[in-house]
Formats: sequence, structure tokens, C-alpha cells
Amino acid sequence: MRLSPFLVPFPAPLLVVLLLTGCVEQTPRYSLGSGEAGVFRSANAGRPISLDTIKGMDERQVLATFGKPDLDRRDAATRTLRYHSDGCTLFVYMTNDRAQFADALDPQMRPLPLDACAGSVATQKRGLS
Repeated sequence: MRLSPFLVPFPAPLLVVLLLTGCVEQTPRYSLGSGEAGVFRSANAGRPISLDTIKGMDERQVLATFGKPDLDRRDAATRTLRYHSDGCTLFVYMTNDRAQFADALDPQMRPLPLDACAGSVATQKRGLS
């Protein structure tokens, strides 16, 4: 009597390997953003401020430029300052009391050109036009 190939027992290690390979996903399928570019609109945009200007500022210079932050958060060696204008949210990241990076988002949390956002925050926080 001949057995069907489907009835031949699998070796246990091979079966375990086959079962576990189906449980591993190689690339994550999540995203923090939609991939859409943000839209900047401001009633008082002010003069753009570049990332090169912000980088290297000390705390005194950041406060003189953007005013008091809406949020001041410390995580280990990094300090995150969050500012708002009528058209965007600006994040300034400081390490060793110096600005290292900045990021800008529109009200729907989509990325924006930093220059325009930084300019509007500075202008509106300092009450300039």
C-alpha cells in the first residue's frame, strides 16, 4: 500500500520554521504623517527665519527671537520648545543650551517650510508687524 504524499509526516523542526516564518513582518506598516505637504497661511507672516539662523542660538537668543515657549519639555539631554502662531507650530530642539534643530508643522500636523513658520512665530510673539 502506497501512502499519499500529503500523509507523510513533516519533520518537527521544518514544521516549526514554516509556522514561524508567517509571523514575522519585515517592514513596519505605520506612519506618523500622511505624507502630504503642509499649507502655510498666516495673517502676519513676518520675515522668514532660516534653520541656519536658528541653529546655534543659545537660550537667551531663542527667547529674544521667539518669546516664551508654549511648551518647554526636557527629555534627558534634549530640551524641546514649542511655539505657535496663527498658521503653524514651531519646535526648537536644544542640546547643551544650544538650538540644534527646528521643525515646523501646519495646524493639521503636516510638515511646513521652517523659514515661514519661524518668521510668523517671531513676529506674532514679539507683537511686530
